[in-house]
Amino acid sequence: MRVLALDWGTKRVGLAVSDEGEKIAFALDKPIDSKDAINEIKQLVQKLEIGLILIGLPKNLKGEEASSAKKLKLFADDLFKAVGIPLNFVDERFTTVEAGKRLKEQGIKQKDQRGIKDNIAAQLMLQQYLDTKK
Repeated sequence: MRVLALDWGTKRVGLAVSDEGEKIAFALDKPIDSKDAINEIKQLVQKLEIGLILIGLPKNLKGEEASSAKKLKLFADDLFKAVGIPLNFVDERFTTVEAGKRLKEQGIKQKDQRGIKDNIAAQLMLQQYLDTKK
């Protein structure tokens, strides 16, 4: 089984997928537009034989759900209806910041990070999940 991780945003959704052995997380090539997200995710679930979807739940520094969590949960409800496989929420705090730091260390300027930072954040979330599952 593969696991798909989503770093949901109102404009873009970052994506990462695990290997079949659920040991390594891979960021996908590019994020998808939030408007088309459910259809594109449904296709990925079928194509890659995804058995579980992790969705980053936005929280503030106190660990409380951020205001955007309500919109995210509506999206998750619609996604579940479309794909019919288990969805789990995971804490996404600091993943986008960490993704930006890693890209900067690789010499990628902030203005050039937009297309990949969301996928790297999803990859970090997924890898943390896979590591804690061991």
